[in-house]
Amino acid sequence: MNACHPVVVLACALLATGAHAAAPAPYLKPGEEVVGHVRTRFYDAKKGEAWAAKHQGHGAAATDAQDFARRTNAALAELNASHTVLYPRGSVGHTALSAIFQEFLKLPRVEYTSIGADLAETPEGFFVRHVFAAGPASRAGLLRGDRVLSVEGRPFRPLDSFEGRAGRPTRVSVERSRGAAPITLTVTPRKVNPKAEWLDVQRASSRIVEHAGRRIAYQHLYSCAGTEHQELLHEALMDTFVAADALVIDFRDGWGGCNTDFLHLFNPLVPFFTSIDRQGQRGTRATTWRKPVVLLVNGNSRSGKEMVAQALKKHGRATLVGQRTAGAVLAGTPLRLSNGDLLYLAVSDVEVDGVRLEGRGVPVDVEVPDALPYAAGKDPQLDRALGVAASTVGRK
Repeated sequence: MNACHPVVVLACALLATGAHAAAPAPYLKPGEEVVGHVRTRFYDAKKGEAWAAKHQGHGAAATDAQDFARRTNAALAELNASHTVLYPRGSVGHTALSAIFQEFLKLPRVEYTSIGADLAETPEGFFVRHVFAAGPASRAGLLRGDRVLSVEGRPFRPLDSFEGRAGRPTRVSVERSRGAAPITLTVTPRKVNPKAEWLDVQRASSRIVEHAGRRIAYQHLYSCAGTEHQELLHEALMDTFVAADALVIDFRDGWGGCNTDFLHLFNPLVPFFTSIDRQGQRGTRATTWRKPVVLLVNGNSRSGKEMVAQALKKHGRATLVGQRTAGAVLAGTPLRLSNGDLLYLAVSDVEVDGVRLEGRGVPVDVEVPDALPYAAGKDPQLDRALGVAASTVGRK
């Protein structure tokens, strides 16, 4: 008599023949979580449903974490939507997004190993795009345009070359001019919260530059995500920059996040305030910036930065210099998957004064192409922005 219940006859047969059930696919579950989020939360319900039906079970074929991220992002790209990407654990984007939404994600601590520089990946390799003011890379002598070749003698890998090296002098080999012999610099990485680093960058970048006989204030806003950045800029405008003739705000690259309150910093309708003491001494001050403004933008100026650029340009409060912005203005939210990855998903469409910027971006008033590889520290976009700012002083 067969000892197996009829429902499990097949399992018994497999055991009798020595066969084994296939091991479960480890990325099936997070893959289905992505599918579920797109189906129920993506801003375009019809497109989200069609995408979910097509990609049901897509995670099952992934062989490892890197392959899962690659497959998922290739699929998400079909949605053709900004703020829709998978950031795997350990990636720069995962850490940055975790810092921006730390409270929302209920994370007790967010840190990463940083050399104080932003790098751009190109077909030629990885190039230093921004050297953060007062950071380790700046102290080590890295320049904008340096091509990073190796770290401690091993080929550069952006996700892990500096991992575990915080506080340790680290040899970085760079190519400063095309075909030249590599230069070895010593940088000491540090553990830091990304948001804290961006605020330090903003604070350290504040300076007044003498250009064409004018005093031009400069402020680098690598990120605009959070009221702290706005408050820090307001402090600079009312204190550090009070003697400047014009202002350049560098919105290139980094992260967006500016909210509409940011525009109040440049509202010319806010009245001056004059105090008069008992001796008749008068003191007049403004609480908003009324002098010329230049916004320096490029194809990586995204999200809230674009909304600010559009509004300031429309109302004649700023001149845009550089290159058209990214056209990435959907509202996104971070969603944590069971494997620790973060899905950043567009959950609503956005218009600015009735204009949809998604996929279009904001055109500039003065076009200046980028020239990053082997720039040897030069920055023609910034130079032009300073010149435009100087030329606008005194105009009605």
